[in-house]
Amino acid sequence: MIREINKKSRRQTFLSMVILSILMIIAVSIFITQSRYNLSVLQKDAFLPEPNKNQPSSPLSPNASFVPLPEGIQPLTSAETFDVRNLSDKIDGKAELYLSAGFTRLVSQRFKDEREADLWMEAFVYDMGNSQNAFSVFSAQRREDAEPLGLAQNAYRTPNAFFLTHGRYYVEIIASKVSEQVLQPLKMMAETFIRNTPGEASIVNEAELFPEQELVKNSIVLISSNAFGFDGFDKIYTAEYEFDDHRLTAYLSHRKTPVEAKKMVSDYTQFLLAYGGQNIEEKLPIKDARLIKILDTFEIVFSHDSYLAGTREASTIHQAKTLAVQLYHRIKERDNESRSEQ
Repeated sequence: MIREINKKSRRQTFLSMVILSILMIIAVSIFITQSRYNLSVLQKDAFLPEPNKNQPSSPLSPNASFVPLPEGIQPLTSAETFDVRNLSDKIDGKAELYLSAGFTRLVSQRFKDEREADLWMEAFVYDMGNSQNAFSVFSAQRREDAEPLGLAQNAYRTPNAFFLTHGRYYVEIIASKVSEQVLQPLKMMAETFIRNTPGEASIVNEAELFPEQELVKNSIVLISSNAFGFDGFDKIYTAEYEFDDHRLTAYLSHRKTPVEAKKMVSDYTQFLLAYGGQNIEEKLPIKDARLIKILDTFEIVFSHDSYLAGTREASTIHQAKTLAVQLYHRIKERDNESRSEQ
């Protein structure tokens, strides 16, 4: 009996030694692995997707773009950079507007005015990829108290801020309070940015095709996606007009091909009809134009060559037709000019 107990004891001791040896081997392996760790594993970038090599890099250098600073203005914080993965950390609630418009990168930085302890400014420089995208976010957020500036093609000021586009960039420079003293430094910072930052040739601007007669000032907007609640409408320029004390909207978009433009007319027409629109048989001076009555207003949608265009929210058929014909002739004129230049 004692011999069997001793035999079991020796067997258990042997198994324990084997298990202990295995554990020691594992521990040594872990130690060796940790002693050769790659620093990149501990870096945040190691867990982020590889950058898109097809995406053009931004030449923007925030510190250089605002140098030299106006007298008395000094950096208050270092520059911060945000991309598509963390933009909402900076502008929560508005990020989708920028992302849907082609946003690439945001650089922001705060500056202080040494002459006023409670006055500081923050510059936001959004790289939107191209000038059209930059105009989209600029136009979508135009303030009611905007006062035009001559700094750039698209630029205005409010009592405490400057807003502008420069090539692919949309820029905001906002002061912490309203002060006449801060307007000159804001202007100088904007001018310095424009001077120090490479521009680019502007994309053909459909906004120039809107008829000027009865056009409401500063009403032109570029909607990047989901215009009028229709998923198929992207890159749609809109402008407001005033006829007989009533406002209505004209819109247009340059598509890749005439086939695409015609298809969008058909798809949008079906969208309106599906949501209660009524097809109106009316002789229109525009080939294949469609007239729809919806919610006691009238819409006309048509295409010409590669352009999709139309009018909406007119109170009468006459209003819708008048503006649609004016828009059609403007587009036709531009199309003829382009053909003659080729």
